[in-house]
Amino acid sequence: MATSVESLSPVSINKGSPPLMGSSSPPMFSPSSDKRFWSTLRSRVDTLLENRKPVDQSFPPQMNVEAMDRARRLKEDSMLLLRGFDSVAQSLSQLSNNLDNALQGARDLARPPTLSDIVHATLEKAKTEEKFSREDNKDGHEEEEGNEAEEDRGLKRKLDSEECTEDQEEEGSQKVKGKRPNELEKIKKAKNLAMSMATKASTMARELKSIRSDLGFMQERCTLLEEENRKLRDGLAEGIQPDDDDLVRLQLEALLAEKSRLANENANLKERTNASTSLLSITS
Repeated sequence: MATSVESLSPVSINKGSPPLMGSSSPPMFSPSSDKRFWSTLRSRVDTLLENRKPVDQSFPPQMNVEAMDRARRLKEDSMLLLRGFDSVAQSLSQLSNNLDNALQGARDLARPPTLSDIVHATLEKAKTEEKFSREDNKDGHEEEEGNEAEEDRGLKRKLDSEECTEDQEEEGSQKVKGKRPNELEKIKKAKNLAMSMATKASTMARELKSIRSDLGFMQERCTLLEEENRKLRDGLAEGIQPDDDDLVRLQLEALLAEKSRLANENANLKERTNASTSLLSITS
């Protein structure tokens, strides 16, 4: 629908009085000028409906000139209305692109590390820590035996050293057994976190599918409005006065309401995507 204004010739746009809205450039879509643009467009539509009167050739020349000026203003207001439709179409197209990007981002976020990868990494970490602890205990045991052999070669010393080493081995085994439950608790926590992330990702995918269906419905409506826009433009080019200005106004109001609704949905979707991204960064 954004191509409807481009199909108009520059000669037909530049006829009549100076350019509308103080500039011949296309309407701005910045947030600061959006409200002012739509209020001006609404006032122009009201003026268009109030000044619809046919030109009577039996009136004096001055009244005919006024009627021609009214007709020219009517044509300019109609062009402004067409630009309004095109601006709405461009806004809907931008919202469509944003929703597509959000859907792609959610699909990427819905691919977290699998549970097997998390468990494998945790087990590898536990094995390395256990290996380092055993090496440390072995080195300490050898140093103690060497020192005791140098100090006293007696049988009694050897027996005492053997008893000490047995006690140390028992303490080391108890420490290893105490570490294993901690590692199992970490694995369980990682498993629960992965399951919750998978549930949230599936929920977000379902919500994005529903939003995608709503977007398809809006695209169909835009196609119908584009066809009506083309008919209105062809009627103005042939000099035929439009008879469905009330319908055009209602459609314009409906498009404005739909635009605000889609903007709110887009903002909510961006917040959910950011929350999912932050949650994944915390877990990784």
